Amino acid sequence: PIGAQDITDDIASAFGTRRAQAERMKCVHGSANASPRDNHEMIDVAPISAEEDASDGTRITKAQLISVIRQRLDHLIGEVSKALKDLKFEGPVGRQVVLTGGGAELKGIADYAQAALGRSVRIGRPRGLTGLPEAHATPAFTTLAGLAFYAAADPIDLRALSSKQQLVHRPKGFAVFRRLMAAARANY
Repeated sequence: PIGAQDITDDIASAFGTRRAQAERMKCVHGSANASPRDNHEMIDVAPISAEEDASDGTRITKAQLISVIRQRLDHLIGEVSKALKDLKFEGPVGRQVVLTGGGAELKGIADYAQAALGRSVRIGRPRGLTGLPEAHATPAFTTLAGLAFYAAADPIDLRALSSKQQLVHRPKGFAVFRRLMAAARANY
């Protein structure tokens, strides 16, 4: 799978820092769009070997960070464009792209993707879930919410279409959603 974790890995590699620091840099300072003032804004980078004291760290410009981000975005958007073409989502079919996942929260990503793909792009957010904490009503949880709705809708079990018939216990209705939420609460 490809996604925003690849951007984080590229940042960590390019600037010689830990992955957690790279993720923080991406979330706090990262953007898909560059501006002239990015050359003047400085970002502290803690090296991998740094303990509590970050005095050994280096400083980079925001423009350098955005350059690393854009290199990976160019690759990711290229893959998306290729996949859309391979799936024949051209012309009136597939005119809109919906970005989901934590990477969809990157500043300027929708505008960047729209310009690169030549299609309307929007950021997906979980819909139809009542009682969801505000922190979980973000693009990062959209895929999980979609999978929960899909499982709750009782779609066709593709395993039943095979030549061997098997009996499979499958929870009905919202039982699947309740089990997913219970697992999420227990583990997060």
